[in-house]
Amino acid sequence: MKFLKYFLIVIFLILVGMIFYFYSSVYSKLTPATVNSNIRNENIFRVMDKQKEIINGTEIYDSIPRRKSSTVLFYTDKKPVTKEELEIASFNNCRAINRKGKTRITIGFSSGYSGGGYEIDYLLGKFKLQPYSFTDVLPDRSKEPDYKILKQDITLDKAYYKVGDSIYGKIDFIMENNNFPKKILIYGNGYFRTKVATM
Repeated sequence: MKFLKYFLIVIFLILVGMIFYFYSSVYSKLTPATVNSNIRNENIFRVMDKQKEIINGTEIYDSIPRRKSSTVLFYTDKKPVTKEELEIASFNNCRAINRKGKTRITIGFSSGYSGGGYEIDYLLGKFKLQPYSFTDVLPDRSKEPDYKILKQDITLDKAYYKVGDSIYGKIDFIMENNNFPKKILIYGNGYFRTKVATM
């Protein structure tokens, strides 16, 4: 009985250590999101029901819901106002998967050969926002993305998502990109929605 008692104590201490490690190394470094279940009732989503979705180059058209998944605008300097500016700034979609215990939400576009945008790693009401890009040209692996987040606000309708769940959200951020000779500010704001898919 003593052996069993000590064994259970050791298991308990290991579990406590793992929880503490997870909190200190992962969870505590994430930014709190606003969780608001009423966001799914915003009028913008009814407007998006009547707009066409932007399909990635690797996706089969008939397998993707036809309703628009993102109204997020990405832009630098000044907010787009003309029809052409708005089309360029809003040329993105929203997708999500569950990966390594987190929900990864991507807002961007992929042609199949190259692509980019922004991804949100979301875990129990907290998130990490970062840019992503890829190309079929061999990358310079010595150069990491150089950016600084000046503002980031994300609202989502749940604290946790599983495969098959619908996601409704809103994003507003300002990011300083230092990968160019001159620093530029990138703005992103708008609404998004999707379903959590399997990898």
